[in-house]
Amino acid sequence: MSKVISFATQKGGSGKSTLALVLAAPLAIEYGLKIAILDCDYQQSIVKTRKQLDEPSLAILRESDPAANYPYDVFPMSLKSIFDFIDNPENDYDLIIIDIPGRADGEDVFNALTGCDAVIVPLVSDYLDRASTAEFMGILEALKKAADKAEVDFQYFGLATKRISGRREEKEMDDYIDELGLSRFQSYLSHRMVYSRASTLHSLLTPAYRNYAGGTKDSSEEIRRVCDELIEKLDLPRRKADVGVELEETTDTNPTEIK
Repeated sequence: MSKVISFATQKGGSGKSTLALVLAAPLAIEYGLKIAILDCDYQQSIVKTRKQLDEPSLAILRESDPAANYPYDVFPMSLKSIFDFIDNPENDYDLIIIDIPGRADGEDVFNALTGCDAVIVPLVSDYLDRASTAEFMGILEALKKAADKAEVDFQYFGLATKRISGRREEKEMDDYIDELGLSRFQSYLSHRMVYSRASTLHSLLTPAYRNYAGGTKDSSEEIRRVCDELIEKLDLPRRKADVGVELEETTDTNPTEIK
């Protein structure tokens, strides 16, 4: 059966859609998972990324490789339609990712959250965000306790994003979440411009595209650690054995080939 996760928060601007983009392509390309993203956000950021940025790039790729295609599926969808998709046995994905609307405060949103195997909450360390994020995770903790009583699998995790190394607030956020007894990833994503250039066509673990997008081996290591931890926590399959091996650097790539 498919595992279903969502990226959700009570506060906009936390980077949840970016987080979905950063992780989906590596999980599909380097880890070999069959993935679908259900873009339920009102802004449709993931759908727009594919349509406006990646569709022209795919057309260029197909000039030399007619079989080139997207590594995973993206569907614009209303929250009310997600259960029909999830329950359809023909949709045999390893992982279904739901991009929840920017504010998780409606009945449809919470119904969607209860249909997930796991909810991932982006953690931003700014002081004003901390209390509202912890409050939302407290609601998820209550959902988990109810799910445990009903013997239904449900998990939630905080995942630090936009992290700035050495910043005091980052440790304060970790300590705050830990003191409340809430669950969080040990891995994280730093505040890097490369993550805002994530694609639905190319993986930021692929050196050619990573370099083109302004990334480094450090950004690849961050993404890889998050992917590894996500796979472990959700008990997802690992279909490719060479994920941890850095591919040979490409220095002569024509940017027009990967735009």
